[in-house]
Amino acid sequence: MPINDLATILPELLLVLVGALLALADSLAPSLRPRFALLAAVAVAGATVLRWAIPLPGRVWGGVLLVDPMARFVDSYILAALFLCALLAEPYLARTGARFGEFYALLLWAGVGAMVMAKSDNLLVIFVGLELLSISLYALNAFHTGNVLSLEAGWKYLVVGGFSAAVLLFGVALLYGATGTLSLASTPAPSAPLASGGSLLLTGLGLVFAGLAFKLALAPFHAWAPDVYQGSPTPVTAFLSVVPKGAALVVLARLVAALLPLAALPRWTGLLAAVAVLSMTLGNLVAIAQRDLKRMLAYSGIAHMGYALVGLVAFGQDGVAAVLVYLAAYTLMNIAAFAVVSAFSEGEEEPHLITDLAGQGWVRPGLSFALAVAMFSLAGIPPTVGFAAKFLVFRAAVLNDLVWLAVVGVLNSLVSVFFYVRVVYYLYMRPLPKRQPQFSEPVLVRLVAGLCAVGIFLLGLLPGIVLAGAEVAARTLPR
Repeated sequence: MPINDLATILPELLLVLVGALLALADSLAPSLRPRFALLAAVAVAGATVLRWAIPLPGRVWGGVLLVDPMARFVDSYILAALFLCALLAEPYLARTGARFGEFYALLLWAGVGAMVMAKSDNLLVIFVGLELLSISLYALNAFHTGNVLSLEAGWKYLVVGGFSAAVLLFGVALLYGATGTLSLASTPAPSAPLASGGSLLLTGLGLVFAGLAFKLALAPFHAWAPDVYQGSPTPVTAFLSVVPKGAALVVLARLVAALLPLAALPRWTGLLAAVAVLSMTLGNLVAIAQRDLKRMLAYSGIAHMGYALVGLVAFGQDGVAAVLVYLAAYTLMNIAAFAVVSAFSEGEEEPHLITDLAGQGWVRPGLSFALAVAMFSLAGIPPTVGFAAKFLVFRAAVLNDLVWLAVVGVLNSLVSVFFYVRVVYYLYMRPLPKRQPQFSEPVLVRLVAGLCAVGIFLLGLLPGIVLAGAEVAARTLPR
């Protein structure tokens, strides 16, 4: 085994080993349970340092992995989400009496699966990474075994995840039949005309897209999202809402760059555009009717993945860079929102009603301000990073003669302002109820929400910080 190859996966190895140690420590040294979150966060920080310290050699492990600027950018986004969710989980698990080492082990292993997906250049390795991510999330979603909603969320995600994995694997088989290889680097050049295997290639690509669309919760593959978001432990929902989606979008970008024949471009972009429009429209319209905050954020996520898909429809370096910036922005926005949802909750079996937020802006100003910032950013209101991300995505569409798609996206953003601002309205403009909810304000939750709020404003005012790295990463795509 070449030392260079081994060095390139040191971040993943560190997370796997620390996850195993945490699972063992839960049995051997249960007195360390209050420190598990800190240990997991330190491991994630160490993995981040390793990812930036190790050179980027490109193709390693026989060409199945691509350790390039794209991989480093996405790994950084995944590790940031892991770090924030690990901190967010500690007060939540302490409150619910579920402070176990296997929670953090599964969380770290899920992150490793997403990191493997993001840097894979081989269809089977993509599938292996996806399964590591998915199996860990199946257990995390159902982590509260005594909670019917949590068990229901785990069961639904298992059924849908198993079906989507089968669809994706069938698509991989068809792609192999059409190209004769599992390596994306060895596929025919996109400029080559469609041969007799062109229909097989497009069918395989369509099935792989369908499998990934389940993970992205794109319409019409979205039905699982509201129930799973609502029933899962809130820190898991925060992780589920950002990390799998980022990994799936990067895989989709690599697939399109490597496999898309030029002759099929109009048909393919038409399919992606239709899914983007459907996701944006359905997500925003149904979110208006939601009264549970977690379900509202689930439909919001469907709409936001539709916005991100606009960048892949436009493709090119501008489109891919815009998608990467959108992923970074969406991470901060969603984790900030779910951090406050975790604190503003009296129990996991109780609904997280928007009406329960009435008057909290004056009673708990810190967390309420973070939630308001997240809502404004999700709506795309300047000077937040949500506005910068949407601007870049719609700009890429306009530059690629997809003005109509950008207009649809802008109109949907205007619709979304209603249900995001409604949350802020309840926080600050409705009186406190006669029975005030007994919400807690853990220090770690305030820290996570505060860090995300600062990041939302900082990247909104200085988007070039993340855009420069996204543009370098986008240039690494082969075509």
